[in-house]
Amino acid sequence: MKFGAQLFSGKKSVKLILLSFFVLLYIPLYSYNEQEEIAFSALQKSFTAKEKDDFDKEANLFLKNYPKSDYVPDVRLLLADKETDVELSVKKYSSVVANYSRFAGREYAQYRICQILDLRSKWKDLKIETAKGIKLFPSGRYINDFRFMYITSLIMLEEYNSAKEETIKITENTRDFETLSIAISYLAEIEKKMSGNARPYLNSLRELAEGFKKSEIYPSILYRLAFFYNEKKDYDKAYSAYSDIIKMFPASPEANMSAREIERIKKFNPKKVTYIPDIKTIKNTDNIDLSPEYDIKKDNNTNFFSVAIGPFTRLRDADDALRLIKDYDSDSTRKIKLSYGYMIYLGQYRDTDSALETRIRLAEEYGINGNIVRFSVQGDKSYIYEDR
Repeated sequence: MKFGAQLFSGKKSVKLILLSFFVLLYIPLYSYNEQEEIAFSALQKSFTAKEKDDFDKEANLFLKNYPKSDYVPDVRLLLADKETDVELSVKKYSSVVANYSRFAGREYAQYRICQILDLRSKWKDLKIETAKGIKLFPSGRYINDFRFMYITSLIMLEEYNSAKEETIKITENTRDFETLSIAISYLAEIEKKMSGNARPYLNSLRELAEGFKKSEIYPSILYRLAFFYNEKKDYDKAYSAYSDIIKMFPASPEANMSAREIERIKKFNPKKVTYIPDIKTIKNTDNIDLSPEYDIKKDNNTNFFSVAIGPFTRLRDADDALRLIKDYDSDSTRKIKLSYGYMIYLGQYRDTDSALETRIRLAEEYGINGNIVRFSVQGDKSYIYEDR
């Protein structure tokens, strides 16, 4: 009995050993899915911790090892986010949008495409891509961003009537306070583009100033109103609006700009007055204003040519461009604030050939596409009346 028990025990041990062997043979330390999860988790950490080249190697290794993973579109989106070459990043985002129709991050990829085009002032491309975003993601997270960037592209392409129609659609179909305030703000700037500092524009500013005091863009609203008075040389009202911005919104970018504007107009000894326009003020404002928008500080020639760069929708982008081209003649370089961003005008050339040389040099050295514009100077104003 003792020997039989030992034999039975021995057979049992062999069976257990064989079973353990086959388990180890067919079940790895981590399953394939677990390895995939671990690799993707590590890749997410590498996104912020590693330089682009090292991250690209790790991401491409993941794609090679797990070509059918559900994380493939996520990895390709991370590669697009990490890309430093702007043109290449747009291609990578476009690939995500085109190839992964069920991917949740697809809308974000389309948003980033539009954002880059907006920053680079590629208005024709922006018009196409924002229209695509609106069509693909009509109820998405970025729908309002697509709509407003689409309107911006229309404005920059001088399609003002279409821009106005699109903006009115937003005002008619939204109940969100902030979205409505931005839409009416866009309407105001479209009115300014179409009729200048005239009655329609001032009426829109009045609506914004009275009805949207709690909106996030209220400092910008007041700044536009102050700038309107400044251009009209109504320095008392301009000063009063600038002062209120500094008092009510001291941490805002508009407060810093207002302080600079106050320094410029203080020589006129402005006084504090009421500045929110009333009905009488609006009625007394011309229905159309054809005065020029651009002031200049020097008048070397009655007519001259410049290379126009932009427009830039953000001040920071314009300043970055100025730093990039700092080796050019800084005395003749002017940064101009527009209703929808900033323009840089480089040089004061007597003929188009000289301006063309600078334009070619900008394209070759910095990849900047400029336009040649002609200025006609009258007193302290400069009219742009030809764009090549």
